[in-house]
Amino acid sequence: MALTNQIRRTFVIMGLLGFFSNLFSCSDSKSGFKPGLLTARGYYVKNGKAYWYGGFSNAELIELTSANAKSFITLDEKFPNVEFASSYASDGKHVYFNGGRIKDADGQTFEVLGYGWGKDARNVYSWYSIVSDDAQHYVDAKGGLKKDSKHVYSGDKIVSDDPESLKFLGTVGYHSYHSDSRGIMSGRTRIDSADVATFRPLDHGYSVDKSQVFLLETTKLEILKDADAKSFQVISEFYTKDAVSVFWRGEKLTDANPGTFKIISEEHHCSCDDKRVYHHNKIVPNADPAKFPAGKKYKYCNDSEIVFD
Repeated sequence: MALTNQIRRTFVIMGLLGFFSNLFSCSDSKSGFKPGLLTARGYYVKNGKAYWYGGFSNAELIELTSANAKSFITLDEKFPNVEFASSYASDGKHVYFNGGRIKDADGQTFEVLGYGWGKDARNVYSWYSIVSDDAQHYVDAKGGLKKDSKHVYSGDKIVSDDPESLKFLGTVGYHSYHSDSRGIMSGRTRIDSADVATFRPLDHGYSVDKSQVFLLETTKLEILKDADAKSFQVISEFYTKDAVSVFWRGEKLTDANPGTFKIISEEHHCSCDDKRVYHHNKIVPNADPAKFPAGKKYKYCNDSEIVFD
């Protein structure tokens, strides 16, 4: 009985393997083109025609009617060391990305730059759109930016029309900074009110010049009008201070003493000075740092209380 059950299990496993082998593989022995049917590429050739199959979430089988199946290849064959090159295909005349034809792309000169990015002799493409019509001069400008002879780009967005004066200032944390004749930029965010000569990046998205303090929140720029640029210090990701004030992510802590200020919990956004306890930038009522229980560990705080074990 045990042997019989083992044989049955073996046949079931073999059957499943055969099913998935047929499902995930579709090759044409005549063309020699053998990508899997449900691979990331999604391309295959059968009976002299080229197809794209998007997989389970896009199960429609699409015939690439403009493609010459005889010369059709995925571009990882031409660019084996470029990640995601298999998402592109060409018949030598046309170029396809994820099954869609890039209308103006030249299959003879097209190069894969990355996922959704490529160029030919004339243009640089993001997905199916032209980003730059000056591919000959399109180069890396460091810090995540690109440039050609006319523009500076962050992704597919133009951030400067002055590539000649572009300078890479460096990267601090997750933010890279550049300058041009108009001012400062970080990725797609411009800081044109900054004084370029005295501009200085700090940790956690903060920066200063001779008279201003700036905070970058993703792509949003905030100027901390209450902060003193000359004495401004970054304490942690959420807390900063100057000679007279303390801030929680740009928000001033009312009456906080920077000389006695300390962070109780960065995770819970709890802090205090010698007289008050703060949650975020709000004073916790009836909480007195002088009366913290000796030997007790902090547990949590919110807008109404601070609690110890």
